[in-house]
Amino acid sequence: MQFINHIAKRASLYKAFSQKIANAVALLLLFLMFMLMYVTAPQEAAIMDEIAHIPAGYSYIKYQDMRINPEHPPLLKDLAGLPLALLNLNFPETSASWQTDLNGQWKLGELFLYESGNDPDLILFWARLGPMLLTVLFGFLLFQFGKEWFGARVALLALALFALSPALLAHGKYVTTDVAAAFGFFLAIAYFIRYLYAQNRRNLIAAGIAFGVAQALKFSLVLLVPLFIGFIILWAFAHHGERAWKEMVAPLWRLVTRTFLIFIIGYVIIIWPLYQLHTWNYPAAPATQAERQEIVASALSLCRDLDTVKIPVSQYRDTVCDLKTFRPRVIAETFIWMSDKPILRPFAQYALGVLMVGQRAVGGNTTFFLGEVARDAWWYYFPVVYLLKEPLAMHLLSLAALLIVLGALRTRIRAHMFAAWRARLTAFTRTYFIEIILALFIAFYWTSSIAANLNIGIRHVIPTFPFTFLLVSRIILGYLRKRPDFAFTLEPGMMKQLISFYARKAWKYAALIAVIAWYMVSVLAHYPYYTAYFNELAGGSASGYKYVVDSNLDWGQDLKRLAHFVEANNIDKIRVHYFGGGSPKYYLGDKSIPWWSSRGPESGWYAISATFLAEAFGTPVGRYTRSEQDSYLWLRDKTPVTVIGNSIFVYKID
Repeated sequence: MQFINHIAKRASLYKAFSQKIANAVALLLLFLMFMLMYVTAPQEAAIMDEIAHIPAGYSYIKYQDMRINPEHPPLLKDLAGLPLALLNLNFPETSASWQTDLNGQWKLGELFLYESGNDPDLILFWARLGPMLLTVLFGFLLFQFGKEWFGARVALLALALFALSPALLAHGKYVTTDVAAAFGFFLAIAYFIRYLYAQNRRNLIAAGIAFGVAQALKFSLVLLVPLFIGFIILWAFAHHGERAWKEMVAPLWRLVTRTFLIFIIGYVIIIWPLYQLHTWNYPAAPATQAERQEIVASALSLCRDLDTVKIPVSQYRDTVCDLKTFRPRVIAETFIWMSDKPILRPFAQYALGVLMVGQRAVGGNTTFFLGEVARDAWWYYFPVVYLLKEPLAMHLLSLAALLIVLGALRTRIRAHMFAAWRARLTAFTRTYFIEIILALFIAFYWTSSIAANLNIGIRHVIPTFPFTFLLVSRIILGYLRKRPDFAFTLEPGMMKQLISFYARKAWKYAALIAVIAWYMVSVLAHYPYYTAYFNELAGGSASGYKYVVDSNLDWGQDLKRLAHFVEANNIDKIRVHYFGGGSPKYYLGDKSIPWWSSRGPESGWYAISATFLAEAFGTPVGRYTRSEQDSYLWLRDKTPVTVIGNSIFVYKID
């Protein structure tokens, strides 16, 4: 007995020591991730979306007025705006983009960052600090919930894949909503799973708050509503599936009512007060009925005469104009009516953003992809971009995990065929409920992304990444920890089998370590150009422009690096066609000459963003048309002198 107690004590001490080691490694990984973002962030100019998001966040905090950038929820922008509120910044309060324009976010961003006497690099540094800290917090929660669900080893491997993901290193430091959306999905789903396993009041409230926080990060998180309904149906089947179908109704109904309580907590406790704060100083409606009628008339003419008639800015006016083309009209008119009611104004502003995103997703965007340029989406866009932009080592791990799962399913089907299928399926769902949830979310989100008419970049599928990291880590490490299916005895030949089993396992662990090392080296070798990362299948980052551009490669991040090149090479004048949120005039001064294809060639230096070149060189398809003068024909046979950060092509024409 003493011997058994001694062995148990030693095992307990070993487990505690392993946990400490895992926690220490996790902290090191999170620190490395933060430092990689922290060091690269000051090197990069404002990317396209930041020029709208940063002044919006600052105005939310300082003025409690959400007239700018309503198509995104405020929470991520608030994180960016909070440190800015502590700085002595000049805000263009008297400009038309703030006083009269309809959501004049782009012009306001230019004024705030570059034309108001502020230091744009200082603004960018402090604005990006909040998103970086949120990304690190994301990794911490991934590790904590990973330990809770699958153990420390799985959590640590998933965190390593997360912390060194080129997409997360790139977009985790920007003032955009993509990584924030991934954080919101993970937070809400993790706390909902915790509630399902322990259905008490505390976990219900926590799940409701997590759901509300998620809704405040990006409007695509409304997808959590149908997802949660699907999850509770699956939970009911897993725990009551062996009963008659009618007997499942009562426990399922209890879950449905409690889930709707989670939704209510999220919208009433989080969304309403948050939006109330952000619409506090946003004028509600014009004073007179005549002004209201004039707003409606202006909306019918696409709100073009708002500036002329000098109708004061109001939430009512902006809602009317933003929803002027929305169908069905009954929905638009409902939220227009709500925008004029004090108690309902916060919900009206939230709903406005949801509807605007819906319009945006349907409308599409101009995209270069595999040599073509179109305004409509390709169904295979996201699979191909994911294949090219995620590390090849990650694809090998995912393929290995898939083969393991297929092999296990094949064995189960062979062993049991279809005998007692319902009982077996119920037991399987109950045993692997979390794994199934992760897989269902990945499948659901990928299907939604592929079906949408919006092809901008890999950033739109980042919400699936943490779930993929966890699931792949769980499958692979679960397979490697598999014990021998024979008993240890002293029979002849048994020892040889045991040695052979563990020798094969050692080789498998060695292969896993090699793949992880490859993953880490391939990512770190691309420092600091994580936005433009492409794997070996694409020919590396230098060849990325051949496949896709925009936020996959060129988002304006390299403008400061272009300025360094111009200075180092003593270039007096350079013609710039820039895609991004930075200001060539600010960083290059009088050396910068605005240019575009139709202006034709002149002798001298040129700097052309990869996005513009790709759209000029690509083959127009579908609804997209391009005139010959916009095709950069005079650059097609030229070889660039250099490519700045893989995103800005520099030419010299003699």
